[in-house]
Amino acid sequence: MKLAMTLVVRNEADIIEANIDYHLAQGVDFVLVTDHGSDDGTSEILARYEREGVAQVIRDDREGHRQSERVNRMVQIAAERYSADWVINSDADEFWWPLAGSLRDVFASVPDEFGQITVQLRHFLPLTDNSGEFYTRLLYRESASLDLYGLPAQPKVAHRPRRDVRVAPGNHSLFVDGLRMVPAGELIEILHFPMRSFEQFERKVLQTGLGYERLGPDSPEVGRDNMLLLEMYRSGELPAYFCGRTLDEESMERGLHDGSVVLDDRLARFMSTLREGTLPRTRPDSAHALKLFQRTLQAPLELEQCQWDLMQRERELASAKDQIQALGEACEAHQAQAAALSERLATAQQALHTLHGSRLMRWTASARRAYYRARGYLRR
Repeated sequence: MKLAMTLVVRNEADIIEANIDYHLAQGVDFVLVTDHGSDDGTSEILARYEREGVAQVIRDDREGHRQSERVNRMVQIAAERYSADWVINSDADEFWWPLAGSLRDVFASVPDEFGQITVQLRHFLPLTDNSGEFYTRLLYRESASLDLYGLPAQPKVAHRPRRDVRVAPGNHSLFVDGLRMVPAGELIEILHFPMRSFEQFERKVLQTGLGYERLGPDSPEVGRDNMLLLEMYRSGELPAYFCGRTLDEESMERGLHDGSVVLDDRLARFMSTLREGTLPRTRPDSAHALKLFQRTLQAPLELEQCQWDLMQRERELASAKDQIQALGEACEAHQAQAAALSERLATAQQALHTLHGSRLMRWTASARRAYYRARGYLRR
């Protein structure tokens, strides 16, 4: 199985190396990156992975946030040039975390009948202390991740790269028919780090918001969060919004106490092991995870087959019942016909008996015997 990942990046030097290293360690075979005019050192970092043969970088300096167009171009390259079996459509600040084992274990266990999987995001919150790598300090996330409008955050999608697949803006869904969704969507979750510092966040708001504004959204729903953040920037409200999302000691304790915030240091521990060079090539729980995922994903197919078999048996039973009813009705008709014939026979016998004992029969007896003798029916 070949697992590919797509990224559209612009000025992500503080996180892009960790992102690619993490996903390669999780079993991604190849990364396709569209670099949209980076000038902060991101391009130089990507060039190293390209030299190592694990990435292809496409430079695209066109204006406008053509994210969906760029992603779909990379999806086609992944399918046609690299024969990818699955494609993860990710952003630089998203880390796809498997329930167990590795990402390779999850995707390798998906039956051929399924072609796409949606994955929920877990938003990590910024802290007042900005020192050190982002994954060593951003250890707290929301227990329920919401968008700017208080609605559940839209999931992201990974899929088999069929020729007719088109990824929707934001990598949230697909435009395609007949590509069945994996029923167990909680096999993977995304650890999301959109706010690593105010400077980084402000730059991202400007880049993305202006990109949507210059190009024009496909619909009012596309990029609405980004446009709202751009309005906050222009009205001077963005620092207050960022501050409201930042955890200090008091808000952290309050969130941990009421359950709205949880400690999640999984990425920190994984990256520490990866950086130390002690991460095993195969996860210790991979064999067990693969079997677990296979059983989990096979179960709905077996249930579907059982439901189909049951439906067929119900149809056969209904047909048998119809046949039994038809046979019963035919039997009743034959019984009625036999009763009618029996009644006619009894009537005829009674008529013969009456006729046999009548005067007419006595008076014509000699004439009838003479007739029968003449015909040879009686011996002389």
